[in-house]
Amino acid sequence: MGLFEAIEKNIQDIVNIIKDIRKPALYSSKWFEQTSDAVLKVEREKVRIDYCQSGDDFTKACNLERLLGRFDKELSKRAWAGQEPKASSIRREHSWYLPNDD
Repeated sequence: MGLFEAIEKNIQDIVNIIKDIRKPALYSSKWFEQTSDAVLKVEREKVRIDYCQSGDDFTKACNLERLLGRFDKELSKRAWAGQEPKASSIRREHSWYLPNDD
């Protein structure tokens, strides 16, 4: 291996390291922002299956449940396209959300 090949290999290694540094960590806030909807849905399903299979490991189940919430929040934010839902509250004479079947 010549001198130029060694330098080229070192430069390529440095470029790969920089790419890895710029790549967001899996399930980080930056990852959620940069990932497409399709990938989010696939990854959410993987996390959901892990959650269902967590068994007696309560700590793992809690962490996965929180992670599912992050997925749902990001997917909902994208579905609403940054708008806040504006649903009016319903007040009936008896209480909130009770039907008026009297």
